Amino acid sequence: MDETTESRSTTRTPTRRGAATPSRDGVHRISVPLHPRLSASELIHVLLAAPAETDLSDLDPVEVRSIIADVLTRHGYDILTRSQSCPSSDRHQDARRAVRRAYGARFLDAPAEQAVLADPLREVLAVRSGER
Repeated sequence: MDETTESRSTTRTPTRRGAATPSRDGVHRISVPLHPRLSASELIHVLLAAPAETDLSDLDPVEVRSIIADVLTRHGYDILTRSQSCPSSDRHQDARRAVRRAYGARFLDAPAEQAVLADPLREVLAVRSGER
């Protein structure tokens, strides 16, 4: 027979995310994460939907996250399909760099996402040719 000094409870908190959790009043509630994982290209689309007067090149990572949260709060996730993207525009490149500054570590194990955030080849070559 198993003897323990602690009383066993049948209303333990589950260890996996999204599982029903008991509350003090005995009602089980389901917790749903409110921040789904967005890909790098989706984060770029969200930043492109930010107001045009926002200078994306000067933002620190906290400001980038704040703008992304603000745009998603105002417009919802359908902004991902509505925002226009032109990879050769300066604003698009500023948005890509801002996402890399704010979320770069998240994509370290995802080569496809790193490719989205990488500098365009012509910029890398221009920097290297300028060094010589």
